[in-house]
Amino acid sequence: MAGRSTHSCPCLNLGVRFEIVDSFPRLLAFDLDGTLLSSHGTVPSRVRAVINSVRARECILVLATGRPWSQVTRVVKEIGGVDYCVCLNGAVVVDGHGSLLMERSMTRELARTSAQLARQVVPGVALAADMADGRHIWDENFVPAFPADFVIDALRVPDAVVAVDDPVLTWLLDCKEFDPLRAIELLKELLPSGTEVRPSGLETPEIVVSGVTKASGLAKIAMICDIEASDAVAFGDGLNDLDMFSWAGCSVAMSNAHAHVLAKADVIAPSNDEDGVAVMLEALLYD
Repeated sequence: MAGRSTHSCPCLNLGVRFEIVDSFPRLLAFDLDGTLLSSHGTVPSRVRAVINSVRARECILVLATGRPWSQVTRVVKEIGGVDYCVCLNGAVVVDGHGSLLMERSMTRELARTSAQLARQVVPGVALAADMADGRHIWDENFVPAFPADFVIDALRVPDAVVAVDDPVLTWLLDCKEFDPLRAIELLKELLPSGTEVRPSGLETPEIVVSGVTKASGLAKIAMICDIEASDAVAFGDGLNDLDMFSWAGCSVAMSNAHAHVLAKADVIAPSNDEDGVAVMLEALLYD
């Protein structure tokens, strides 16, 4: 179950404002693709404007995304800066300038073992590694399902499992014609201790160190800032947002969200292409 709101956030019809009756939240966490960003990969002007107003309330602003930091910097500049970023779905936490605060990676041996198992279990799978040193090592036949604004200088190799030579943050699994959720079901009971498989937010499952989620990244930030989870509001649309929905005091799903995400949210906002984040933040600021 998603965490129950401690801010009395009712589920409302789309486009209708909601209330947080006791206090303004101390931390706001935003997923990027499908949430803060439009379908064109840009930050709507209305969203930028209201985030500037929120910043004046001395609220901690966090981006929580499956993207690596290199694919977040453009968004940070576009909205005028943030306090922290949870990247790669929790594997990396940085401050608003990119300074590393937390990193959780698989050893080379653990990464190879888990990836080899994926090759055995998922027919035709192609693999891509996000390395702890910032490199991206992909199978030659890995087809990324990334947003259009992604620009990644990946090293394509015949076998990414053999090529990894340092700790790995995440493995992305391109399942080709195989159902990604079925791949997760098959792998989750078989992966070696210390690793787990989960939705990445794209059409690809990912393998990570056990316990790495957006929620674990937000918990690290909350500890640094001395903020309770009950004082946080999380915005998202994908299956990789469910953990932070459970963690935060109030969860807001965009109307374009996955059905499971809509079912778990405290509040349903207009879609990312209808300035849903701005609608909700304006309600917080001006009600």
